[in-house]
Formats: sequence, structure tokens, C-alpha cells
Amino acid sequence: MRLLHGELPSRPLLVGAGVISSLLVVISSLAPDSPITSKIPGSWFFGIPGGPGTLNFLSGLSGQLLFYLGFALGLVAWFELVRSVRSSRFSMRELVGVGLAWFAPLVVAGPLYSRDVYSYAAIGEMVSRHISPYLYGPNILGATPYLNTVDPFWGNAPAPYGPIFLWLSGVLAEITRHDAFVTMLALRVLAIGATIAIAVLAMKVAKAKGKDPRLALVLVGLNPLLVFHLASSAHNDAYMIALLLAGLLAFYRRHPILAVVLMSLAAAVKIPAIIGVAFLAWSATPGNNIKTKVKPALIYGAISMVTLASASLVTGIGWGWINNLGTPGMARSPAVPTMAAAAWSDRIFSLVGLSLGFNNWLTVYRAAGFLVAGLVALYFLYRSERYGIDKAIGFTLLALVLFGPVIQPWYIAWGLVLVAMSPTPRTINGVVMVSVFGMLLGIPYGPSIVAWTVYVMLGLGAAVYLMDRLGFRVATGVRNWAGQSVARFSHLA
Repeated sequence: MRLLHGELPSRPLLVGAGVISSLLVVISSLAPDSPITSKIPGSWFFGIPGGPGTLNFLSGLSGQLLFYLGFALGLVAWFELVRSVRSSRFSMRELVGVGLAWFAPLVVAGPLYSRDVYSYAAIGEMVSRHISPYLYGPNILGATPYLNTVDPFWGNAPAPYGPIFLWLSGVLAEITRHDAFVTMLALRVLAIGATIAIAVLAMKVAKAKGKDPRLALVLVGLNPLLVFHLASSAHNDAYMIALLLAGLLAFYRRHPILAVVLMSLAAAVKIPAIIGVAFLAWSATPGNNIKTKVKPALIYGAISMVTLASASLVTGIGWGWINNLGTPGMARSPAVPTMAAAAWSDRIFSLVGLSLGFNNWLTVYRAAGFLVAGLVALYFLYRSERYGIDKAIGFTLLALVLFGPVIQPWYIAWGLVLVAMSPTPRTINGVVMVSVFGMLLGIPYGPSIVAWTVYVMLGLGAAVYLMDRLGFRVATGVRNWAGQSVARFSHLA
């Protein structure tokens, strides 16, 4: 597959490349020291110490090499599939066939990139035992199979999830008769189903807006972020996004009350979905006259609160999650702008003897980040008619993640899905680039790779700008080269 001005690959070549990519990732996950899947006994059928399918001869450099080959080949194959669909190749039926062939091997692999699904199972066991996950972490379960596979980092962390998801996890723990492995497996099956629902709903929204549903399928349903971090990893973000899209589709079909209820239920899984309700209220009347927005804001707000209150009351789980919304911020990554800014500020000011402490800097920058995210939300709220409500919500969610306390690949999927459903040519380029960076975040040392890539890009950009201001001709040459490179990429994508 030639990336630079090459002919579009045939369907057999694309299918073969995707299948080989998936197989390489699955095989590399069987290595004893594979970092992309849990190696704790009880975490999967095979590929664990002392269990079947562990490739003891595949370790260290060889296992990593297979993984990165599969990882890169998969991204290239998806990139070429996007190009093919943009060129009006492949019917919907053919695209579905390509997707099934690509990702069928991943079904037999254990949850990849994350151990969160094991925490979900433990939380479900807590709920089934009438232990509040809002007050305690999974460690309270003691020496049980549920706790064996939980990441120790989250052992004492209370749950930041809404009552709908906790209730669902508790029901699954009871249905599976408190079998830790089967509970995890049930959660993964449901997450795969929710991811499929996201793909179907995205196509329906695209069709409702007069856009090509095939593009929605390849950019959303076949997006590596969704396949690996929502379906394979079984993150509960899949339920939130599916409900969010269902609400958006109901809104486009002129069922605003149902739309508000569905988006509020999405927020009862994870709170960021509540942003959708605000955009629905604003879009209920045309224009930007604030006076005309007050009544729908009050009505929609009341419906949303009643829905959330009903979810908390009916499930019997309560509102404790509101106090735990900062739990994800316990994880720290150099790829988070607010954290990077705090680290650099602490280092620079320490050199001149004005150290305020990293944690103090972090508090300041996180507050500033939320302020910036709020301003971005107001901008897209005011411009929602221009961008469309789906893109306006999507860009707002992306800003919330970018300027928030933590960035995870599955968090990026929140806004990316809404932006990608009815894309413009420029949007497609952005979705591809953000998806690639999101996938890089999930690999070993990925956050540092992404962080330093951004630092270098910003540094080079600042240097070119400074040279340009000083009159150096080299800056003009670099700028022209960069412009040509971007134009070439836009043509390819």
C-alpha cells in the first residue's frame, strides 16, 4: 500500500492487511511479559502464567516487535480504508465485511490496553453485596477473585460512575452468580454491543443530516479507538456514547423530550454527557437571543434533573458519585497539557528559587484548564447553528478532555465520535490525526511519545515564527515546506 500518491489498494489487500495486523497484536498479547493485556491468573482464558496459549518463546524484543508491527499496519490499513471510502469505493455491505474480518481475531484476545473492566466487575460485586462503591474502593472486598485482577492503583479509589452503570454491574454480578471472570466477560460482551450500537447510530445520524453513512461507519465504527478502547477494553464510555447518540438522533427526529431523557441517562453513566442537554436546550429555539433560551433551559433542565434523580432513586445507589468526579485525576500523564505546564513551571521557577511546589502549580493550571474548557463550551454553544449541534457537542467534549485533569484514549472517543459522524473534508483529516495520537497514548510509553512530539512541534513552530519576525528567509522556506506537507496529507486523507 503506497501512501504517497499511490493507487488505492484492492479490497483483498485491505482485508489481508487488517487481519494480519489483528493477528500480530493477538499473538504479541500472548507473550509472558506483554504489557498490553493482563497477565494475572483469572484474567482470560489463555496467555496467562501457567495457563494455555502462553508463548514462552516470544518475549522481550520479539514480542514488542510483533506488537508494533501489528499496531502500525492496522493504522495504515485504516488510513487506506478511509481514503478508499472518500473515493466512493466499497459498498456498505463490503465495508461491514472488511470490519468483521479485521476485528474478529481481537475477540479471542483478552481485554487490551487497560484493566478497567476488572475494576468494573469488582464494583458490580460490591453493589450486589450492598457495599457502596461511592464510599469504598474494591479493596474492601478482601481476598476474593474479583480483587485479584484489579489494578492496585485503583484499589482504594471510590467510583466516579453514575448509578445506571453501577446498577448494571451489580445485576451482572448477581446473574453470573458472583463469578469474577464471567462478570468481566459479560461486561465485555455488553461493551462490544454498545460499540456496535454506536456505529449503527452514527450512520443513522449521518443519514438524517444528508451525509454519507459509509464515512460514518469507517470513521466511527471502524475507528481503532472504538475497536480497541471501547470494545476490546470494555470501557463503560461505550454506554455513555451510545445513549448520547441515541438522544441526538431522537432530537433530529423531533422528539426533544426523549432526547433529553436519553442524554440524561448517558450522564447517569458518566457525567460529561450532561453537556449534551445544555446544547439541546440552547438549540430548542433558533438564534442566539438569550431571552428565548430561558424557558427551554428551565424545562429541559427540570426533565434532566428528574431523570437523574429517578435513576438514583430507582437503583437505590444515590448521588455519591458527584463527590467522586475527581477520582480519574489521580492518574498523571505527561501528555496532559495542564500537568505538563505545571511541571515546566515548577522546574523553571525552581531555578530562580521561587518554587511553589508541583501540586500548587497543578491546582492553578487545572483551574485554568477548566476555565478555558468552559469558554470553549460557550463559544460552541453560541455557534452551534453554524457548526451543527453534533459537532458543537463533539468539539466541546474534546476541549473538556484536552484541558481537563487527565487524557485517556477512550476519553478522546467522546467528542471524536460526534465530530466524525457527518464530516467535512477538513474534519476527516482532523479525525484521522486525533485518532492516531489517541492510539499512541494507549501504547507503552505512549504518553511520553505524544508529549514530546507536541513539545517539539510547538518548539519548531515558535522558532520558525521568531525567525520569520527577524527576517530570516529560512523561516519562509520552512513554512512553505510545512504548508505543502499539510496539503499533501489533506489530499491523501
